[in-house]
Amino acid sequence: MALFEAAIRIEWKSRVTAPQARYLSYFGLCLALERNENREALRFCRQAVTLEGYNPDIRCNLGRVLLNAGRRYAAHRCFLRGLESEPGHRAIRRALQAMGTRSRPTVPFLPRGNPVNVFLGRLRASAGRAGNGSRPAGR
Repeated sequence: MALFEAAIRIEWKSRVTAPQARYLSYFGLCLALERNENREALRFCRQAVTLEGYNPDIRCNLGRVLLNAGRRYAAHRCFLRGLESEPGHRAIRRALQAMGTRSRPTVPFLPRGNPVNVFLGRLRASAGRAGNGSRPAGR
């Protein structure tokens, strides 16, 4: 983290109009993961995306910071945007796999947050855990 911070300071002292996007991105990632300074980390990573939004590594770092901040939906969208420029990006694929997928709502015509769907979804999840991870009978 100290090296990325030093690189950014050197570029600012050299009167570079904008530090290299990768320095900003990785410094932001370090801030989030090491110091849990998500707000500041997001600022650095977003600045990097503004400079090089086409770079999947930079999108991946922003996604990881968003995940660290508890913003799963935004992180998922960010990862998908990174895959648009490089569909086989390993780190993004791993991050998406680690996030997992949500199962369909139990009652599909009701919103996911409807109390009926929430209750039935929890019931379905607990039945799945009780049966060693297998699905309940009839599904």
